[in-house]
Amino acid sequence: MKNLKFSFSAIFILCIYNISTYSYELTSESVKNEIHNFTTIKKDKDFRFEWKLKGYKLSQYGNNITHIKKPRLTIYDEFSLTNINSETAIDPSGNMQEIYLKDNVFISSQHKDDKDLTRIYTSYAIVYVEKNIIETDRDVTILTSDSKTTGKGFSANIETGIVTILSDVKRIITENDKIRTIEGNQMIYNTNNDQWIVKNNPAVTMKERITKKVITTFDLK
Repeated sequence: MKNLKFSFSAIFILCIYNISTYSYELTSESVKNEIHNFTTIKKDKDFRFEWKLKGYKLSQYGNNITHIKKPRLTIYDEFSLTNINSETAIDPSGNMQEIYLKDNVFISSQHKDDKDLTRIYTSYAIVYVEKNIIETDRDVTILTSDSKTTGKGFSANIETGIVTILSDVKRIITENDKIRTIEGNQMIYNTNNDQWIVKNNPAVTMKERITKKVITTFDLK
């Protein structure tokens, strides 16, 4: 899939409502900004949408760590549209390079020339916004129009359309009123052609990298 090109001259649009500032402690840092019912939009140099973030409340602390309540993130790609929702999110740098979505994470993705919707459910996920990559090491459920796939951990590249389920994978397919089950230690799903590849070995290295990233940044137990 052809990658979108990004520019440092991209345009940021921030719509802010009901701004108020409070003073309370988080890791010895006080809140410097608190925004309710906000929308943030990023466009590239050609005024095309890259992403849009909406939320119920955004709290930014003195160390730039940002907490978001009820985040609704939309990522725009040349060939697909991806929506990511959760109960809360944390942006450790405050500049939307990567965000940590927690509790009831729901991801929906749809190709622009396809009516079928891919839905993904998990407990939390890391979104690398500039790289268009979503990852987790927790249990995941993926639903398509004709299948249900469960496993432990996944890595999804929005630009390439490749989703890797890291381990303990079970896929149930419904075809012509018949049900068949495929199990494997790892599965790779290509959303461009709806093809699945089963592997005998789990993606141990990838899973360890994701787990280490989470543990060293936040305690999400």
